[in-house]
Amino acid sequence: MFTHLLRTYPVTIAITVLAVLSHTSAALTGAFELDFGLVAGGQVWRLISGHWTHFDASHLCWDLLMFVVLSAMCERRCGQKSAWGYAVTIAASLLFISAAIRITCPEIATYRGLSGIDTGLFGWLVVDHSRQSWRSSNRLAAVVAATGLLALIGKLIFEAATGNTLFVDSSTFTPLVQSHLAGLAGGIAASTIHALGRQSIPPINESIKSPIAQRRPAS
Repeated sequence: MFTHLLRTYPVTIAITVLAVLSHTSAALTGAFELDFGLVAGGQVWRLISGHWTHFDASHLCWDLLMFVVLSAMCERRCGQKSAWGYAVTIAASLLFISAAIRITCPEIATYRGLSGIDTGLFGWLVVDHSRQSWRSSNRLAAVVAATGLLALIGKLIFEAATGNTLFVDSSTFTPLVQSHLAGLAGGIAASTIHALGRQSIPPINESIKSPIAQRRPAS
């Protein structure tokens, strides 16, 4: 069973393990957290690894719970044959979020948390589900998915207006709605690219024609 899970969700499991391990050791947390000063000194891996570090157990639990659920759903949609593609998409999204934080919040020296990518994965799912439902003429499902996206936008507006997170106790860190907005933008972009990739692959019955079917009847 574990082998099946590992084959189906390799990226989700890898990041989950890294997040848990990094939280068990202050040395690992310090080695992985996104410290922009150290990034400027050449430690560029922190632009990705910083996202799987967290400030406390509550921060880790909420972020990781959402990540496992959302990432597993997205990774399953991509399929086992696209595991590398999914890994590259996640890495690119993390880099984009890190860049957005640096550009929009230059005063921030360090950053931790999966909340940005969580927001992106949620955006990916609802946009993809809404698009597929609309194409299959399931208008109700499309509206429900769109409502989920509106609810997410409402959450981001609340966080921007109050400076607090909706679910996690943010008393030990400063929440950055900019990372969530960047994650959402990246998630919508990833969903669109994924959809275009599906459309570019012709159906089997069109791309592979039997030689027998191509023969003309003898006259």
